[in-house]
Amino acid sequence: MPALLKRALFQVNDTPNERTSALSSVSNDGHYISIRAFVKPRSQAEEQFPFEWAFAGTNKDINVTKVKDGVVKQDFNFGFDVNVYLNIPNTHRGTVQTVWTNWDSGCIAEHGTVYPGGSDQPGVKFFELWQPVDPSKEDLVMVSSNTDTGKSIVFKTDSSSFQGLFIITGEWSQGYLAKSGESTLKGLNFIRTVEKSQKVETLFQYGVDSEKFPSPTSSVTKGDIVDSNGIKWEVIEAYQ
Repeated sequence: MPALLKRALFQVNDTPNERTSALSSVSNDGHYISIRAFVKPRSQAEEQFPFEWAFAGTNKDINVTKVKDGVVKQDFNFGFDVNVYLNIPNTHRGTVQTVWTNWDSGCIAEHGTVYPGGSDQPGVKFFELWQPVDPSKEDLVMVSSNTDTGKSIVFKTDSSSFQGLFIITGEWSQGYLAKSGESTLKGLNFIRTVEKSQKVETLFQYGVDSEKFPSPTSSVTKGDIVDSNGIKWEVIEAYQ
């Protein structure tokens, strides 16, 4: 079933913090996107680009294996990583191996290690705590055992001009669109919306091409091609 996760805590080494409104959307078929937008940007650079990080991928870009009851291993090979796109120095390249553990409270603990200096250098451990929320609700409320998580629709574009993924889980949608060959902030576009009382509310919209995302209220079937302001998006998943 589709899922929506809200990060409650981010910790690198011994320093816990959470400066972002971080949401991860996972579709019914396992396509994913995670966007971490700063709640209160603290510098001119953060005002210009108000995101800690963002990544996305299809179910071909992740390998999930069960370790034991309540524990899974997830190995990410991101189809899109904003730090790689921007060629930021000291950025981890390649697979990110993580372990996810279900807590009795309902939260999910993620542990992993990244190697920004390369695999032959010491790694940096991180911990993230995620709260599953109900994607069928317009507010960020805890998911219950009787939750009807609603629709799961995924649009993908991959051309010589743009690459992008737009995922709708229940009432919530998130997307990225990156201009090919740009590798600067000018080539990046992000969006997050929520549908309230049959009206779409845009929570943030970033980028000069951010009007090219599909409509969250599109009625589509798998295999459809949708044109949105000149960008052709393929529907690679549609459960409504």
